[in-house]
Amino acid sequence: MTDTTTTKPDAVVRRLYACGRWKLDSIAHFGGDETGIADMCLLQDADGKLFIPGASIAGAARSFLARQSEPWAEYIKDKESHELKRLFGGATKDDNMSALIVADAACVSKKITTSVRDGVRVNAQSGAAAAGAKFDVEVVERGTEFELNLACIIREGDNSCDLTKLFLAFLHGFQEGEVRLGARTRRGYGRGKVASWKIRDLRMNNPRDVMVWLSGDVWAECGDGCNNPLTPCPLPDQRQYLCIEADFELRTSLLIRSSSIDPDGLNEEPSKEIPDTTHLHSNEKPVVPGTSFAGAFRHRASLVAKTLGWKPIADEDADAVCDMFGPIHKQEREEDQEGKEDQQKELWASRVWIEEKLIKNVKPRWQDRIAIDRFTGGVVDGALFNEKPVYPRRLKDLPKGEPRYHLRLTLTLEEPDDAEIGLLLLTLRDFWHGHAALGGETSNGRGTLRGIEARLMFKSSDSPDTQDWKFLHKDNRMTVDEGDAAFLKDCVAKAQCPPDCPPAGSRRPEKREGDR
Repeated sequence: MTDTTTTKPDAVVRRLYACGRWKLDSIAHFGGDETGIADMCLLQDADGKLFIPGASIAGAARSFLARQSEPWAEYIKDKESHELKRLFGGATKDDNMSALIVADAACVSKKITTSVRDGVRVNAQSGAAAAGAKFDVEVVERGTEFELNLACIIREGDNSCDLTKLFLAFLHGFQEGEVRLGARTRRGYGRGKVASWKIRDLRMNNPRDVMVWLSGDVWAECGDGCNNPLTPCPLPDQRQYLCIEADFELRTSLLIRSSSIDPDGLNEEPSKEIPDTTHLHSNEKPVVPGTSFAGAFRHRASLVAKTLGWKPIADEDADAVCDMFGPIHKQEREEDQEGKEDQQKELWASRVWIEEKLIKNVKPRWQDRIAIDRFTGGVVDGALFNEKPVYPRRLKDLPKGEPRYHLRLTLTLEEPDDAEIGLLLLTLRDFWHGHAALGGETSNGRGTLRGIEARLMFKSSDSPDTQDWKFLHKDNRMTVDEGDAAFLKDCVAKAQCPPDCPPAGSRRPEKREGDR
């Protein structure tokens, strides 16, 4: 083999390969069937092993790259560059095959821990669980690893430089933990990272590289080009977002309910009593799930918005808070003259991302409770129950080196306008001063917080630089300690006098700026 050159536009000129282990930093759910132990079970192969479909990996990465490289107005209209379509498919009317090949990611962890998370939708008016809105989700716990294998086939007619940049940006997104996989990623699921990638660049005009490819093992002894491997690197970031990271002190106990009974009905210590309910744990550590914080934050933001006079955009269920946090999943039954039933309202993705976080410096404690008969004032027969919430340790008594907070909130809002930023700041202030609570049994005093420190970062789509602010709790106030407060004051003023037009960052088609 002496001459491997060609001038055919479909001839393959380069083959890029990458292999890495993606390790979960949070729980994750990869949807399977509904015949297992939960309403939403994990996806398994014929041998009962967990895996992530290649289509899911490619879809999540495509969305990330499109969002990073395209302006918001183009992204929400599904407009992509020719190079991005060439990498993932759909570059021509003939819908040419994707240049990217993504294999199913097999789970490679020796020990796999799964659990079942309870979920419920809360009625905004009553504060109680909505009828028929109880469900459970099977999740795989933090620390689980999956092996990712990717290949990019570059042909004579392609722009090799652009496809290579996109492929390396693809890898960089996984390396930085910016690509989430699975369901409910905007509520803290599916966050993970690839610590390092193995990358191989085979040139099809090089006889040695051709022989490596023909051998079927691209990770065999490296030929030419392996001494200078490609390095993952990002694309210029077109995104605009606001990130809030706030540290809180727990002033009271906290209880986010989770079943404390073994799902198989087995108790390893029969002599040991088990409480009826306990606080939610992940890998035996107490956590606040993103769904709980998102629900509490959303509910408080709705109250603030209504108090300030924010008007519904289209109807009672489509206000500006829904535009940020996503619609309430609700099945409407409408019977018209033609007998149409069960018409589903339009859905759109939340622009708010909230992370699941571990709770620091707390201790679970057993607590017995009873129900009182309101008429007699005595104990209701058979109404004894017990719980195991977490109670905070005093921060000033902690040894040096321990984190000086109990709970951290990490929230990111995509494409915010100034009034939305102001609304989030007013909502954060309510949690900061303990006017809003978190978790269950808030009417009994649980879940009250006090702010310690907060950090805000705002990135505009017009600039790669960010604006940063720092808040501290001084003189019983939430005070700006670092950064120019003028922009934040202007945002709060706009929230207090909300505009009549819809937000510029809306995902809903009828409110997109280009369609007004």
